[in-house]
Amino acid sequence: MSLNARLRARLAGAAAILGLSLLALPGTAHAQGAPDLGHAPYEYKYTFPFWGKRLAARGLTFPLPFGIGVNYAYAKQGVDITGVNIAVNDGPYRDLSKIVKFDHVTSNVKVGTLRLDLWLLPFLNVYGLGSYVIDSDTDVVMSEPFALRTGASQSGYGGGFGATAAFSFWGVFAVVDMNLAWSKVEKLDKPVRTFLLTPRLGKRVALGRKVWLAGWVGAMRQAIQADTEGAISLKDVVGAPEGSFESKLGSYYARSGNQAAGDLLGARAPNDERDTVIHYKLNKALTDPWNLLIGAEIDLHKRVQMRMEYGFLGRQQLIMGINYRFNMFESP
Repeated sequence: MSLNARLRARLAGAAAILGLSLLALPGTAHAQGAPDLGHAPYEYKYTFPFWGKRLAARGLTFPLPFGIGVNYAYAKQGVDITGVNIAVNDGPYRDLSKIVKFDHVTSNVKVGTLRLDLWLLPFLNVYGLGSYVIDSDTDVVMSEPFALRTGASQSGYGGGFGATAAFSFWGVFAVVDMNLAWSKVEKLDKPVRTFLLTPRLGKRVALGRKVWLAGWVGAMRQAIQADTEGAISLKDVVGAPEGSFESKLGSYYARSGNQAAGDLLGARAPNDERDTVIHYKLNKALTDPWNLLIGAEIDLHKRVQMRMEYGFLGRQQLIMGINYRFNMFESP
């Protein structure tokens, strides 16, 4: 196999594997109704939250302790890639970090989430998450060793858990939420771990006897697992026509005469019927770990809440959901 052909095929693989999705956004905990001081004492007869009876006697009101919610989330954000290592088929890993440079890598993710929660303590809500990655689409624009645009789309699933600390006084509430989640998408060997920290501050106002409206501002910090490993078929992600792609590779090799690249980047022989499989290891980080939030919730009833939250300045995101709350476990 010629040096030129080996260079073309393996460099194509190095660019192509970066079209995979680097992030699956987990379902986000919401700024749901917090316990509220300043009310008349009353009798509370349920087990959860713990200490509920004692604090109800002092005029503290609570949301119903159990909740089940369905959420939809969309997120668009930039990803910085600082390390690129690939292996073609059964070959050894090669470091291409000094050869492959990117103009930008943008991740677009759509996720559906099921969320189960419990007010364990009057000011502490705990929850579990199950998520389905409807679509994880990444747009990759490579600037060196030549200009190339590629990408990949895939689905997946995940889950996680978290906790929300909340406090309210006369309708003004403060919420700090933390959750840890894992998402497994098609072309990654291992699940990707994601951590979210979200403080919020808001106000609830009555629109009627049983209808309340809450609005809030806040911020979100997201951190993703830095290392990613996986494998992908070359034909799955190279979107440009083969001739155009090979023309770019041939021009690069003719211009640079990069013998090291020729030694590192090879692929299957032209008559080999097997598809080229690229194994990769990437180091990555979010371009904007923090973004700002604005959101609103309408409580149609003490059992039913609908929410919407928009994130901007950095990562763009939209989260919509509906939640149903209920009581269980009366105490003797």
